[in-house]
Amino acid sequence: MKNSSLKFLLIILLTLSACSGDSKKNFGTALFESNITHTKRMPDTTINLPCGDKTRAIYLLPAKSFMVKGNILLLHGWNLSPLGWCEQTTLCDELRNAGYNIIIPDMGKSMYASEVYPETMNTLADQPLRQWLTEDVFAFLNDSLNVLIGTSNNYLIGLSTGARGAFAIGLERPDLFDAAIVLSGDYDQTLMKDDNLMIYFYGDYSEYPERWEGKDNLLRRAEEWTLPIYIGHAVEDPVVPFSQSDTLYEVLDKMGRVYMEGNFPMEFGHDYQYWESETENILKFIEAVEAQKMAAEVN
Repeated sequence: MKNSSLKFLLIILLTLSACSGDSKKNFGTALFESNITHTKRMPDTTINLPCGDKTRAIYLLPAKSFMVKGNILLLHGWNLSPLGWCEQTTLCDELRNAGYNIIIPDMGKSMYASEVYPETMNTLADQPLRQWLTEDVFAFLNDSLNVLIGTSNNYLIGLSTGARGAFAIGLERPDLFDAAIVLSGDYDQTLMKDDNLMIYFYGDYSEYPERWEGKDNLLRRAEEWTLPIYIGHAVEDPVVPFSQSDTLYEVLDKMGRVYMEGNFPMEFGHDYQYWESETENILKFIEAVEAQKMAAEVN
């Protein structure tokens, strides 16, 4: 159900801003007060935040249990429906029944890049950069709803390009999240130099190797990773090569610094049938991370 207070707030918010994010922006959120601030229970609604000369939807799905355990930032795949994971699998219902709020931003065709380039195709250049999430969206959720703050149990979950986004955000905001679950993702674009999507965004590798190997190459930043992580990928994935997740797993495993689980089944592809098969594993992984946190607090 739509929340009238949120509609009023959106009138205040609609001062257009860049999709790249602006941490200095003042949303006027100090004017918003509700019992959500005290309970951390989100409204069941859709809000629209400025992003360039448009707005982007943020879907808020509150926990269904009496006690709210924490928050999930759920990131969809490239050009997939933001709500596809909820509509085509049981994951969202299971997470909400377990006590988690779910936050789903409409990232469209975002590559979760840090910047755009003169060579970036126009249809990709006007998509949200990851700073829009880490600065604008997070600031709104923190200041207006008291949701996704550092003292909560917060988890990143992403599939396909959303998994790439989840890993990128985990690198930049480890202070905010407790763990990440990444499925069917790509993390090192140099492993697929002929990928048209990467070429359309970064330009050809032979001309711009620094873009392919630099700050947006997440595998090469793996030594910065500090969060518990679950990595899943179907071995026969015909869209994103299994080698992307396999290589990430091996690199993090050799580092040996974080709690990690992996699942690489043979019998699936790059689709919701596979992602649904991971629902139980995701819930168990989150339970394991929380158990470790509680044990650490006791000790």
